Amino acid sequence: MDLARMAWRNLKRNKVRTLIAILAITTVVVIVVFSRGLMVGFTESTFRMYIDNFFGHVRITDEEYELREALLPLDYTLDGFDGRGAEEMIGEIEGLDEVKYTLPRIRFGALHSRNDQLVRMIGVGVDIQREKTQGGLPGNVSQGRMPEQENEILVGKGLLNELDAELDDRVTLMFSDSLQSLRGKTFSIVGVKETGVAGLDDSFFYLPIETARDMLWMEDELTEILVFATNPEKLDNFQENLNSFLSDRGGDRFSTLAWNKADPFVEVYYEINQIFDLVYVLFIIMGAAVVIITLTMIIRERTSEIGMMAALGLKGREIMKVFVLEGTFMGVIGSFLGVVIGGLITFYYSREGLYVESFAELSTDLELIVHPVFYLAFNFENLALSFILGSLIVALACVYPAYRAAKMEPVDALNYAEE
Repeated sequence: MDLARMAWRNLKRNKVRTLIAILAITTVVVIVVFSRGLMVGFTESTFRMYIDNFFGHVRITDEEYELREALLPLDYTLDGFDGRGAEEMIGEIEGLDEVKYTLPRIRFGALHSRNDQLVRMIGVGVDIQREKTQGGLPGNVSQGRMPEQENEILVGKGLLNELDAELDDRVTLMFSDSLQSLRGKTFSIVGVKETGVAGLDDSFFYLPIETARDMLWMEDELTEILVFATNPEKLDNFQENLNSFLSDRGGDRFSTLAWNKADPFVEVYYEINQIFDLVYVLFIIMGAAVVIITLTMIIRERTSEIGMMAALGLKGREIMKVFVLEGTFMGVIGSFLGVVIGGLITFYYSREGLYVESFAELSTDLELIVHPVFYLAFNFENLALSFILGSLIVALACVYPAYRAAKMEPVDALNYAEE
């Protein structure tokens, strides 16, 4: 305690220098808190869109369907194990311990003629009850409701504008069924889906899966099954076990695709995301460098004082503790202020969102599933980790200059002061 009080008093001896060191730590910790909140928020929102709308954690399709997916074919469907039906197949998959739930879907292409122009779109047949209890689709309904009757559809906000329609309007869509026959059907628009992502809002409409089967002349069939794991962190093991299960029952007919390997953008970003913690550490080390420089200057100025402490009987490790504690105090104060300021900024943007215009353009031009408004993740884990990193790294950074001070010989230190 005496050494701690001594170190605390030393902070006040040169207030400007101490303030500069504390502000350096505060700045880098604010950056870390904000950056982690931004990256976690961006990651969660973007990855969640891919998972909920396209792949689940692992998507099951027919092997031939995956090769021709861009054409949205209805020739290569999932009709169960040995043709016994998709519902039985879903039941067996959901019986696996690693599976949390599944979302069956049917995708197909459709057209609408407006003012002598064709509006192209993608229809998605969904299990309404499953979506309401487990899926993410209802959370994006901004107007109206989910479709329930056979002549009802939910459309994306951008697609609604392309159709030049409004809620409760009726539209006639053309499509090819599983027999390659061109057909048409009139629907009522009962809901509008709005995610803020052009790639989703401008192209998709949703209808009950029973309606999709009837109009496409499909029986107990699907184009894909989105499978959600109980433990998404072990995705590779989950996909491997699912592959083994499907192979035992269907040979090589079925294909699986994990969400983090399905899109080059997601795959690259998923890998980059793994090294961001190292980047945060490097940021704090930059701030710690200021503390090291400050301590080095302090030690040079207090050389005679170090000699006096040693001459009066203070051991080397006690002298070392004084300077380590002095630097640690600066690290703790700077980290605390950084967490408070960074936390306030992160909390604000977690409520208001941060609009990035360039991502809105990328979403439209490159068809990336990226939301232009980022809602930063505000949580205790981020604040605690940033505080611990800041305090710990600064404390460790102080060890070397403190060690040098402790190794000074009393006589040399006193002679240096006289010179």
